[in-house]
Amino acid sequence: MAQGFFTIEQWKAGRGKGKGAWTAIFHLDADESVTKALAALEARGKPGLYRVLQMQRCIWAETEGGKLRLHGSHNNSAEGLARLIALYEREGGRRPVEKAKADRAAQKARRA
Repeated sequence: MAQGFFTIEQWKAGRGKGKGAWTAIFHLDADESVTKALAALEARGKPGLYRVLQMQRCIWAETEGGKLRLHGSHNNSAEGLARLIALYEREGGRRPVEKAKADRAAQKARRA
């Protein structure tokens, strides 16, 4: 089972009356652990307010037949999440189910 990947973010206060925001400072892939994420943060040696986010599941929600359908997937790295975002944007929010089925069938045919 996928463990997810970690994103370490630092709180950056807003300037003047601007609002503050969390800013990603680095990512650790799924083969890392929370302990390694904290060690990486400690090695950075900069004081501040940080949060460690673990990302594993993404939910692609789309309307189908007038009803909201949820499709979950695992993400093991920041790159995997970026590929999912690119796919979502390229397909205009519609999951390319038929293309995925055709690709899977082609892979099986090549293995046979």
